[in-house]
Amino acid sequence: MAGNFTKRQHAFKTFSADLKADDFPPVLFMYGPEEYLIDWAVNSLVRRFVQPSAEALDYVKLSDDTGADQLVEAASTFSMFSERRVVWAKDFLPLTSVNPRGFASSDRDIISEYLKNPNEGTLLIFSASEPEEKSELVKELKKNCRTYFFDKLDYSQLAAFAEKRFKSAGVFISRDTLKYLIDETGYFNKETEYRILNLVNDIKKIIAYGDGRTVTEEDVSATLNGDMDTFVFNFLDAVSSNRKDAAFSLLHNILASGNDVFSIIGLLVNHFELVLEVREFKEDGLGLAAITSKLRIHEFRVKKAMSFADKFTVEKLRSILSQLYETDRNIKTGALEQSLALELLVGRI
Repeated sequence: MAGNFTKRQHAFKTFSADLKADDFPPVLFMYGPEEYLIDWAVNSLVRRFVQPSAEALDYVKLSDDTGADQLVEAASTFSMFSERRVVWAKDFLPLTSVNPRGFASSDRDIISEYLKNPNEGTLLIFSASEPEEKSELVKELKKNCRTYFFDKLDYSQLAAFAEKRFKSAGVFISRDTLKYLIDETGYFNKETEYRILNLVNDIKKIIAYGDGRTVTEEDVSATLNGDMDTFVFNFLDAVSSNRKDAAFSLLHNILASGNDVFSIIGLLVNHFELVLEVREFKEDGLGLAAITSKLRIHEFRVKKAMSFADKFTVEKLRSILSQLYETDRNIKTGALEQSLALELLVGRI
């Protein structure tokens, strides 16, 4: 059997090359955070090797708690009509747990024996987004089988992926707007759970929201940020106009809709910090282009911040931020109950 090998290029490119070369051993292991790409790879194999009219017989997707005997039986069965049979063991329990319930050492032996002499007429695909590294099966698959690690894409790959989907829908997006979209998704933020599947869904929403011809920054902002973006700017407007009742009502409503208080405070801190930076740069005589260059963020965000910068003094913005920091600290430490802390926040700003 072909052993494991490592290439520097991303797995989707490696897989695409293997698909073009029709080069697949009978057992594959796919893993990594980008489940969308794993699903894409499996579906590509089904389209390549399974006759559409025989898919019900020659494409088998096993449940995660399938037994070892059932798995081996499915993989050992020969296809009657397709070039190769495809059997997909997605999130198979021995992949995600060291000692999965219902699996004994004899079950692992059954699978190991199959892996030593697999059915060449079947593609047996094991996959897991978060495999248990201590699992004996994971270790065996990585050592002896063809492995594809579907990690997150880099910027150029993600941009090309997104641009292709807009283009296929007949919608134009400029490179500048595309960068704004990627930045706003937070795909490259540490600890983010935003994945390609989320991006695909957001692209669909953006296309549906826009005019069907060209995507604008406003389309991206309205689609990705939605109610939260509206809340922030309404809150900024209420505070800048000294309408404290309106500001508190906005806070109450956004929290009542199920949003986390710390997420809300964090969002307000980010926006007020940006407005403060823009205000300070404006006082230094810098214009839009220079401020954008200094902050290294998208021009559209700077424009939005500039629309409020003149409504506050630098001292007022620093005071508001100080109150936000204190409110966050008081709620986290239990010094003040959430609703009282927010009332005090609005009253003081």
